[in-house]
Formats: sequence, structure tokens, C-alpha cells
Amino acid sequence: MAVDKDDIMVVKRQHDRMKVKIVKSAKNDWSPAKYEKIIKGKDFNLLAFFFYDLHNMGYNIEKTYGQYKALLNEPELFFL
Repeated sequence: MAVDKDDIMVVKRQHDRMKVKIVKSAKNDWSPAKYEKIIKGKDFNLLAFFFYDLHNMGYNIEKTYGQYKALLNEPELFFL
């Protein structure tokens, strides 16, 4: 499954779970999920499977991980 330009990723935190959906971008309309994943707790294995799914959908996970590692050393980013 490839991701279109008009798709958006919605991430919700529900207690100890992270719920991720990829839907079509639409104004004032409901769109069924093209992809949905629930990651319970802080399970790094489920998170790895999620990144694998994203890679298969065309997201550049390697570049994203490199950017993430660079941000860890940035002292001015404390808003998270």
C-alpha cells in the first residue's frame, strides 16, 4: 500500500496506548482508515513493526531516524 499526497496520519494517545490511523484528507467529511495500528504500552517490538509498515508504505524511515538522532542533541527543543 502506497501513501498518497492527500493522506494524513492521525496519532492519538489513549491511556497507555498509541492509536495510529492513516486516512484521506477531506474537509467536513469522514474518511475510513486506510491503515490502523494500536501500540499497547511502550512495546518497542510493536513500534518496530509500525516503522516497518511505514517503510513499506513509502515513508523514509532511515532519514527520519537520522533526523531523530540529531534532535536528541539539540538543547533548545524542550517543548516535548
